[in-house]
Amino acid sequence: MNKNIIKVAVGALLGASVTLTSCSWEPDDSSLYTFTGQTIQDFLVENDSLFHQFNIIMQRSGYDRMMDTYGQYTCYAPLSEGIDAYIDSLYNDTLARIPHNGLTENSIDGLSEEQCKEIARYHLSAMMNSYVEQLSNASGKEISTMLNTPFISKLDDDGVVRLNNEAEVTSYDHEMTNGYVHVINKVIPRTTQRLPEVLERNPEFTIFFNALVKCGLDSLLLEDKKLNADGSPKKYHLDNKAARPGYSDQGPFHVPEECKIKYTIFAEDNATFAKYGITDFASLKAKCVEWYGNAADWYDYPDKESNPISTGDDYTYTYNVVNMFIRYHILNAGMEYRKLVYTKDVPESADHWNFAFGGEPYDYYETLLPHTLMKIWQPLYQNTGAATSIWINRWRQNNTLTDQVGTFGSDATHQILRDGCMVQRPPKSNIQTYNGYIHRVDRPLIYDAEVPTGVLNERLRIDMGTMLPELINNDIRFVTTTEAAAMNVNGTSGGMVRLPLDYFDNLISYNTKTKLAWYTLGVWRAWQANQLSGWDENDFAFRLPPVPTGDYEIRIIYPPMANGGLQQYYIGTSNEPSSMRPLGIPIDARYPNSGIDGDRLSTGYLLSDEFTDFGVASDLVMRNHGYMRAPASFSRGTLNTVLGRITTAQDLIDAGISACCRYEEGYGTSMMRKIVSVEHLEQGETYWIRLKNLLRGYDQLGFSIDFIELVPVGVVNSQDLTEDWY
Repeated sequence: MNKNIIKVAVGALLGASVTLTSCSWEPDDSSLYTFTGQTIQDFLVENDSLFHQFNIIMQRSGYDRMMDTYGQYTCYAPLSEGIDAYIDSLYNDTLARIPHNGLTENSIDGLSEEQCKEIARYHLSAMMNSYVEQLSNASGKEISTMLNTPFISKLDDDGVVRLNNEAEVTSYDHEMTNGYVHVINKVIPRTTQRLPEVLERNPEFTIFFNALVKCGLDSLLLEDKKLNADGSPKKYHLDNKAARPGYSDQGPFHVPEECKIKYTIFAEDNATFAKYGITDFASLKAKCVEWYGNAADWYDYPDKESNPISTGDDYTYTYNVVNMFIRYHILNAGMEYRKLVYTKDVPESADHWNFAFGGEPYDYYETLLPHTLMKIWQPLYQNTGAATSIWINRWRQNNTLTDQVGTFGSDATHQILRDGCMVQRPPKSNIQTYNGYIHRVDRPLIYDAEVPTGVLNERLRIDMGTMLPELINNDIRFVTTTEAAAMNVNGTSGGMVRLPLDYFDNLISYNTKTKLAWYTLGVWRAWQANQLSGWDENDFAFRLPPVPTGDYEIRIIYPPMANGGLQQYYIGTSNEPSSMRPLGIPIDARYPNSGIDGDRLSTGYLLSDEFTDFGVASDLVMRNHGYMRAPASFSRGTLNTVLGRITTAQDLIDAGISACCRYEEGYGTSMMRKIVSVEHLEQGETYWIRLKNLLRGYDQLGFSIDFIELVPVGVVNSQDLTEDWY
């Protein structure tokens, strides 16, 4: 790494702030100096006359120690006068939810420890972001931070780079041994306003906001963290923050101390509504009557018989047509645009992208309309693997079926039957609030008959990261190892985040021995490169997402491993163990191990060098035993050498048949999917899956749940097409 040496007289530093805060076409770095071998922290201390207030914040937060260690970081260092102005704005904020935004006085001493941590983390990145390559973007670029809340860096027409349209970069690319320092004239602004407050102040959303208020949903969207019964923030902790015994890195790992609540709102602005004849609340209601008046014909909601759909004026009633329309726009998971699905730039690096052979990012999210899902999908350009727009409820014919061995299938069998709603790209989307995001959509977002009967009538592969929204809301789901390590302040042990057993609404543990961890983005054999894992004598249950009423094949993916244990699955309509019944016999999660013939006989598994038909015959035998290989649409680590869609089965051979998790056998076998049951599921009912390890006395027993699949039996039993390779 180059180490710049910029030498100036010490006395020049005293007048540097005047030069630095001026607006110029070329940021001035003449009044700052660095020494060969300096760390970021050395630089800040040497220039304390400029950064004194920021240095206090860094010390109080503990991040001064991290910036004095080896690593690759970027620090956006605000001048002291910028911090003073920010503190004054917080203290005198007349719209603050709590007096003075919690400051005890109008000075840096009035900041709480938590506020110091948030300011420090928002001005630090675990990535190397240079001025030219990352910050100077005329269209605006999202920059990740250690707070896991991004800001937008944009090169404006006057030649000045501004962060979130406010903080000007006045001196840049001071290269230290552990990263860059960019000097900014202000604190990078973050809103303290919550979702309804931001909507209310945005004149482009008056129709949507008016409907939200009439439905009484604005008060719900003011929540921002889980609370105790007395109204105080709920705190979480683990006594043991280590990994499974025998794991190479024993931590301690990061454990979230609180549980934030966030939401995502997909909203039509007034201009979009106008295209569909909606100019006020009355015309919106008329459309809602048209869209939802007969929804009972396709929406099998709870207590359908005693809760009829209403076209009346009680808009607070859940099944009033306007209330239904608004609720379907809201997710209880707050996500910026690039994290709506597993996009390539989530970790700011292609190193963790592990989709292969044209595998496309998509997920299914539960909405606030009871027992409904929406699909969010980012199709790819087939020949390059490059991303296109993000769509909601886009419907492709035979989407999870193929008419060709080893490929997605011919275009003729996969026509687009419904475009769906396009999520508009930033800056039209990514309207950031204190407790979530607002994204514009390009047309009315409706849960109509085509959603349950078309869009969702496919294999539903649902990631555990979407089933547990707390992972999304607390910046855990797509966290990288570097970012997770930064959460630890000491900058180490970023391979996982340890999870308290009482952290989730949709997961409950029946003992205290169950250990849970979220494996951060890495070279795992896992869809989306991360997964929920754990160890010890596990006994817990998780709630299934709601699906349209029908018969489904339920599958769970797992990695066969020597300490996988003997897992028994159960299903029930509540999380009470007494309501649950076993699903078949216990599953030996060590199977199949390529070195044990008996294990392979019990599953029908063959290694990739033992067949010449791409495993087709073996797949049939495996299904008869209740097993399936992993999909071919993702890989381990950097094995995804072919991103574009392959067109022939021979392409699998040419690309290297082990370049996907369907065939890769680096740890003994491929990943496995277990068909645990075929069940009739009612949309209006709630279902829980229990996972209990029947072995006792072994603290190294491991388990992993990357995703589940809920597959309509009509898709499984298709006569002309095959489910599923991808």
